[in-house]
Amino acid sequence: MILVAAAGAVLGSAWDLLHVRTHTTIYSIGAGKMPFWVPLEFALVYVVGVTGIARFGSPKPDAESRNRCVAEAVWVTIVYAITAAGHRYEFVVFVLAAAALLVRRRMLRKLVPANLLPALALVVLGPLVETILVSAGVFSYTHASLGKVAIWLPLLYANAVPFAIRLTETALGEPASA
Repeated sequence: MILVAAAGAVLGSAWDLLHVRTHTTIYSIGAGKMPFWVPLEFALVYVVGVTGIARFGSPKPDAESRNRCVAEAVWVTIVYAITAAGHRYEFVVFVLAAAALLVRRRMLRKLVPANLLPALALVVLGPLVETILVSAGVFSYTHASLGKVAIWLPLLYANAVPFAIRLTETALGEPASA
């Protein structure tokens, strides 16, 4: 789980930084700045997520798990970059994020049913938690037409579902000492 926490701290923070630097989101400490605790938050979220997927899903680790995890990380990076670059045009980003899911529908049809509860939890709870954090004044979206968050946010989380499952497979395939 140490590697999962490290992945969360690094990848989660890097992806979040795309939103921070493009002013897609603004933390209460000021535009363009990320609080020191964000990597710790992502580390914890990733550990909880992998634990939940392992317990309530059916990830299937194999020799290709790590390669698939890397490919999914690249996919999420691209979708994140689209949301960051286009955040002023929420509905365009919404359509692009939905199209990204359509492109991957065959893979999603294979992967999601075996991990339905964790997938739904990520897509529903992710935006819900962000809504709570926005309501608490921790950060805000500069363009938010789904209450306090961007309308494309659930689709960003949906695009991250395969990454979360592949990360879990990779973690489960690691030696017990890792």
